[in-house]
Amino acid sequence: MRACRMQPVKQKNPNKNFLNNSCKAQVFLTPLSNHKMITNDTNANNVKLVLDTVSISSFLVFPQDMNYAGTLFGGKILAEMDRAALKAARRVLYGTDCDGAVTVSFDKVDFKKPAHLGDIIELTARITRFGRTSIQIHVQVSKEDHEGKIETICEASIVFVSVKDGKAHPHYCEFAKQLNHQQN
Repeated sequence: MRACRMQPVKQKNPNKNFLNNSCKAQVFLTPLSNHKMITNDTNANNVKLVLDTVSISSFLVFPQDMNYAGTLFGGKILAEMDRAALKAARRVLYGTDCDGAVTVSFDKVDFKKPAHLGDIIELTARITRFGRTSIQIHVQVSKEDHEGKIETICEASIVFVSVKDGKAHPHYCEFAKQLNHQQN
């Protein structure tokens, strides 16, 4: 398998796909996302090469999100972490023959700081590892209070499995930089 060395390309329309004929790899710039994905269409193993995937979500803490102690309910944070990680997993599966991904594991979550009414909560999900069917995603959650102070609330590693027809299915995704290191 031949690894392609990709150079950043400036485009007039950043949402338009283009073909780099020197290595026949297509770079997709996905609208409404902060990531780029590279796929190698000529790869005999049908491997999708991924540069980096980051998904950023946020929400405001409203009264219905509070627990009896007057802070953000932990279950709300866990659900939002799962959703943020799912967005990253779903986006990386675009163009594969997988139907989607399901959560199979949630790493230990320690709540370091409480969030309060009106705080802005930001969740940053980044894919950290690909297995044959698994996708490991690290999610960091931070809060911004009414004075602009930003602090980390918690973080966790979440593992998803790609599925097709309700069963685990290989996604054939891997990081482009891993492939380049193996080829050199």
